Amino acid sequence: MTSVTLVTVDAGGNAPPMLDIARTLVRRGEDVRVLGHERQRDRVAATGAAFEPLDALAYWDCTIPRSLPSTLGQFSRLGSDGPLRREVASRLRSDGTDVALVDCLTASAVLGARDAGVPNAVLFHTFLAYWRGAYAGGPVGVVSRLRGIDLRAAWKAADARIVTADATLDPAARDGEPGTAWVGPTDTGVPARPDPDRPPLVVVSLSTTWLPGQTSAYQRIVTALGSLPVRGLVTAGGIVPDRPIDLPANVEWAERRRHADVLPEAALVIGHGGHSTTSTALAHDLPLVILPMNPHADQPMVANAIERRGAGVALSPRARPEQVAEAVVRALGDQGMAAAAADLGRRIRSADAADAASDRLLALVRREARSPERSPEDA
Repeated sequence: MTSVTLVTVDAGGNAPPMLDIARTLVRRGEDVRVLGHERQRDRVAATGAAFEPLDALAYWDCTIPRSLPSTLGQFSRLGSDGPLRREVASRLRSDGTDVALVDCLTASAVLGARDAGVPNAVLFHTFLAYWRGAYAGGPVGVVSRLRGIDLRAAWKAADARIVTADATLDPAARDGEPGTAWVGPTDTGVPARPDPDRPPLVVVSLSTTWLPGQTSAYQRIVTALGSLPVRGLVTAGGIVPDRPIDLPANVEWAERRRHADVLPEAALVIGHGGHSTTSTALAHDLPLVILPMNPHADQPMVANAIERRGAGVALSPRARPEQVAEAVVRALGDQGMAAAAADLGRRIRSADAADAASDRLLALVRREARSPERSPEDA
């Protein structure tokens, strides 16, 4: 039995791949512990892994409405936080962890694992091209460097890098990178089978992290759906709008609804370009209409990749209701778009990504056993 520690944070779409890997490792009989944010306790418990909150993450709450500069500042702190680095190093040293998997958002924790002398991999939950480019080279990366941590250097310091994205969509996969594996999305699904005797179900799923302009986007989307012969379902993911939304009669608002319960009956997903939501829709063979909500996130890159692949339509986050309605009609009627989404769905369902990621992680323990003993200073 291998002692595995996973380090994560409650930041929306980053969590599902880490939890899927935790569940897989537990099923394999490994001793799994997750260090993360207190809000994640119940979700971690559902995987069968042990959970311990990190004191250094007590400040973090992605559900609080913030300005864009404040949001970027929070993510910069997450990646370059000295207390988090020291706490992770201390926890790993004290409990005999054999190997660690660390969320890329917590780059300082990657260095903490290195400080502890524990073999480790960093998990990228969306396109590596985004992390190496817009994220590390943009405001978050700049502020992180000013705080003393170069994100690219921290990620490179890991013994391995695991990317839970489809290699045919991620521009970074074309050139590859030593020590980096694209295992595919861990999201699962079944081919959707909409009821032909009912109006098509359009599921709306924007970010579970509150973003500026999200309420207005919701209003424009539901107004568009109200003008069409469809059934609309908004799954808000626990986000509470900052003002009331006027819902048409054919649109339902659900504070929380599991995608696995609704997507098998859906015909289309309207999303924000988050990698997890997008991959889950595709895992159900569903095309997408995407309104990227955060220009500094991976959302524009994901939206463009899906549109280039022919599996969806990318719109401006400020698209007018009539533009959203036009995109919905197009997506529902385009057989080529449906076929492209189904092709990606088959790839995702056949990838066994959580198993592949677990194999990569546990291989580090075997590699360490074959190597001369190293100290933290040599790591």
